[in-house]
Amino acid sequence: MIDFHEFKKRYEKAEVEHYPTSVSKKPMVSVLVQTYNHEKFIEQCLESILSQKTNFNFEIILGEDESSDNTRSICLEYAKKFPESIRLLLHRKKNKIRVNGITTGNFNAIYNLFTSKGKYIAFCEGDDFWTDPFKLQKQVDFLGQNDNFSFCYHKFTEKSTSDNKDFILLDQPDIDLCMENLINLKYHPQLSTVCFRNIFSQLPEEILNVINVDSFILSLLGNYGPAKFLGDISPSIYHRHSGGIWTKNEQILKLQLKAITFKNLQKYYRNEQKIGAARAFGIYLRNINRSLFVLYLKKKNIISAMKLTPGIF
Repeated sequence: MIDFHEFKKRYEKAEVEHYPTSVSKKPMVSVLVQTYNHEKFIEQCLESILSQKTNFNFEIILGEDESSDNTRSICLEYAKKFPESIRLLLHRKKNKIRVNGITTGNFNAIYNLFTSKGKYIAFCEGDDFWTDPFKLQKQVDFLGQNDNFSFCYHKFTEKSTSDNKDFILLDQPDIDLCMENLINLKYHPQLSTVCFRNIFSQLPEEILNVINVDSFILSLLGNYGPAKFLGDISPSIYHRHSGGIWTKNEQILKLQLKAITFKNLQKYYRNEQKIGAARAFGIYLRNINRSLFVLYLKKKNIISAMKLTPGIF
């Protein structure tokens, strides 16, 4: 396990700049926003959070990951305009963590989580947004009255910003989820729909070695109780666009990255001596390896056929 001090010691190669703020030191909720190259989306994301109607204070921890577009300047404008609501953290490229050769936002996400001060945590990625102005109030009200649940969540709607209308919709549950199904990731709520108690003073170091940080967090939360589906919250919007990791990576790579996530979860649960969970992720790994083998064969056959076809190159 790793705490914030050890995390910074190992992974912070360049100091993160904390923009001046007057946010409450004891907010009820910390809303974590990770953003990189989201200039087309970040304003709508922030406006959807700032427009939340609550009877409590909340902070927006806005982690900007040194974008190459206009995202950082937009974030600076909002931090200057709403100092009582936004804590802007200006991250550096030197701190980015790579997984399987892919640059991730893991440092940004985990840094934001460790610096959160709220009793509850909610996420909204910089290219997503909420549609229900009472989302946070409804979720905090439920968690405050139901200590046995680890988190609550709601539905989301997918939108594509490209001309591709045939993308496969993500599976999303709309039921209460038991602890075992959460731990084993049988069901996977979208992270921007989730609100949970701020319990992570330490995190498994394995979480930094995966692309699917959201999957790891949801599995960990399953150890603290079941999840409640709240059907009276309007769906949040999850954007599919060419800049997203899961949009631009091909099927084989997606499976490889999922395998890395399951392997690290298996390792974590083995170390925690939670044999059932470790066994479940071992089964997932075997199934993924079978799928990868089939895809490799198909790809090899297609390439061979192309080479045998006159004039194909």
